[in-house]
Amino acid sequence: MTPDISLLRVFHAVMEERNVTAAAQRLGQSQSTVSAALSRLRAALGDELFLRARYGVEPTEKALEIAPDIAAGLERLEQAFRAAEPFDPARTTRRFRLLLGPYTEIVLAPELAAAFADRAPSARLEISPIGPDLDPRALAGRAFDLAVGRFDAPPEDLVVSDLFEDGFRCIVAPQALPEGASLDRNLYETLPHVVVAPPGKWRTGVHKRTEATGLHRNTAVVVTHFLTAAPAVARLGGIATVPARVAAMTAGPYGLRNAPVPVDLGTFPSQIAWHPHLRRDQGHVWLRELIREVVAEFTSPG
Repeated sequence: MTPDISLLRVFHAVMEERNVTAAAQRLGQSQSTVSAALSRLRAALGDELFLRARYGVEPTEKALEIAPDIAAGLERLEQAFRAAEPFDPARTTRRFRLLLGPYTEIVLAPELAAAFADRAPSARLEISPIGPDLDPRALAGRAFDLAVGRFDAPPEDLVVSDLFEDGFRCIVAPQALPEGASLDRNLYETLPHVVVAPPGKWRTGVHKRTEATGLHRNTAVVVTHFLTAAPAVARLGGIATVPARVAAMTAGPYGLRNAPVPVDLGTFPSQIAWHPHLRRDQGHVWLRELIREVVAEFTSPG
């Protein structure tokens, strides 16, 4: 088969959207045009590629096998065209795809979305969860531009650097901690705790830190997302130990106290990771600089 870029773009869009109608809208084509392109691909490759599913389509094993190479090839073509012309954030329609950990998505995504709206209004920002672990192929294959999270053992073939740090605070139900009262160690260890345990390795390390200091948590509920902690604490009448920025964002809306942890648990880092083949990509350079500017704004005192 002689590669036809238009057909490969259709394949890539359907693979990502898992829906022919959504893929057609994304490509600015009619659904019949996309269906015709898929028929040509099926005939050329001798495989169905996509099978009907309840809410769209599901890729076959063959489609899953060739998808990474097609995505990487299309991205290389796009990068070649981008390199041939100066990057102008005010005019670009480029799509930027980020992998974010559970914590960094909460604190970074709103500010980054506002920055994009102000500086690159025609660009498209897409955020996806990192998953249980950072797969360097997602960045090497250029399916994603970069990742932000906590990487205990980052892959050696990626550029990884510290972005910012955060500490820990307690969000406490007001009936458990009256106005003016202090949260001492005895009360901390007595109250029912909502423990946040994100999936995979994307954790802040609070469990190891409380164990190391001998601080006990009377676990009542375990949840997987930081944003679930505040409403759970409010209904339970208990407490949760969360990153300080999460506490600042969620305590007020749920009428909770934002109190210091009775024992110093230190801080944890958030890092940025990207593949070195994007080092000179002007759009990627702009993205990295923008993220650092956004972080500098919300980490500056006051």
